[in-house]
Amino acid sequence: MIFQDGVLELDLITSTALGAILLILGTLLSKKVRFFRDYCIPAPVIGGFGFAIAAWILHGSNVSISIDKTLGDLFMFVFFVTIGLGGSFALIKKGGKILFFYLLVCWGLAIFQNGLGVALASVLGIDPLLGVVSGSAALEGGHGMAAAMAPFIEESGGTGALTVGMAAATYGLVAGSLLGGPLGNWLIKKKNLKIETDEGWSRSLDDTAGKKDVKNHLTAKNIFTLIAVILIVLGIGTNVAKWITNATGFTVPGHVFSLFLGLIFSSINSSKNYVEMNSKGLEIISIISLELFLTMAMMNLKIWELYDLAIPLIIILVVQTIAILFIAWFIVFRITGKNYDAALLAAGFIGHGLGATANGLAVMDSITTKYGVISKKAFFIIPVSGSMLIDLVGVPSIVIFTNLFAH
Repeated sequence: MIFQDGVLELDLITSTALGAILLILGTLLSKKVRFFRDYCIPAPVIGGFGFAIAAWILHGSNVSISIDKTLGDLFMFVFFVTIGLGGSFALIKKGGKILFFYLLVCWGLAIFQNGLGVALASVLGIDPLLGVVSGSAALEGGHGMAAAMAPFIEESGGTGALTVGMAAATYGLVAGSLLGGPLGNWLIKKKNLKIETDEGWSRSLDDTAGKKDVKNHLTAKNIFTLIAVILIVLGIGTNVAKWITNATGFTVPGHVFSLFLGLIFSSINSSKNYVEMNSKGLEIISIISLELFLTMAMMNLKIWELYDLAIPLIIILVVQTIAILFIAWFIVFRITGKNYDAALLAAGFIGHGLGATANGLAVMDSITTKYGVISKKAFFIIPVSGSMLIDLVGVPSIVIFTNLFAH
C-alpha cells in the first residue's frame, strides 16, 4: 500500500483482503437492514457500493484510490466458467416446451434491450455503448454481467461503462422487485384465474426426488477436480478467444468463450460421465467467485462519472421498464398458458428481466404466499433460465452490439 501524489495504491493482497472485508460487512447489512432484504440487494453491492461512496468523497478532496483488479478479474473468469459447467442442453429438454418458449422470450429480450438502449442513447446524444451496458448487460444480466462486460465495453470506447452499468443494475433490482409482484397479482385478478398449478408437469421434474445424491458429498478430491476442470477450460477458452479475435477482427472476450466451452463440456460430460462433477462444490465455487469479483468491481466505481449522464440514463431505464411490463403482459403471460402458472412466470420475468434471478424468485414467492399455491413449474423455469440458459444468447448479443458500435 503506497500513498503518493494524492493516490492511494492498494496492492493485490490488500485489495483482495479489503474486498473480502466489504463482502462480510455487506452480508451482515443485507440481513439487518429491511430495505436490503425486501429488494434482494446483493451483499457485494452493499459493501462495494459503500466503498465507492467513500471513494467519491475522497475524490472531492483530490485523493484517489487505486485498486489492484488482478484477482477480481480471475474471480470473474472463474464465475463465467461455472455458469457454463452448471448448465447443459439437456436442461432445455427437461423443462419442456414451456421452458423453451419462455427462453425464446428471454433471448429476444436480451437483443431488444440492447437495441433499445443503443437507439435511445443515440437519440439522447450519448455514447451508444453506454446504451449497451445499460441494456441487457445491466438489466437482464444484473450486476454480475454488467461488471463482467464493462471492461470489454470500455476497451471498445465506452468510457464510464462500469459506473453506468452498476447504476442501471441497481435501479433494475429495485424496479424489478417493486413491479413484478403487482403485475402478477393484477393478471390473476383481471383474468379471474383459477388458483391451481400444473402438478403433472412439476411431478415430471421431481421424478428423482427422495433419491440420495451421493455425488454432492464434498471432498478435497472432487473440489480439486472442479478447480482443475475450470482452469483447463479457462486455459483453452481464453487462448482460443484471442486467436479468433486476431483472425477475424471481431473481439471475443476470453471469459465469454470460456462460458460456452464449459457448457459444451458439461453437455458431453453429463451423458458420458468422463469426469465426476460435484454440483454442490461447483455451486460453492460459483457463489464465492461471483461475490468476490462483484464486490471488487463495485469498489472501482467512479460515481462522479454519472453527473452528465444522469438524465439520459433515467430516460433509458424508464423506457426499458415500460417495455418489459408490456412484454410480460402481452407475450410471456400468453405463450406460457394464460393461467396461474403463467401469471407467476410473467411476474418472475419482470423480476429477473430487470434485476436478477433472486428478484424473480422473490416476487413469485410474494404472490404464492398470498394465494397459498406454489407453482413448481415457475420456480423451476425462472432460476434455470435466469441464471444459466439466458446467457446462451444474452452474452453474444452484448458482444455483437459492442463490436458494432466500438470506436
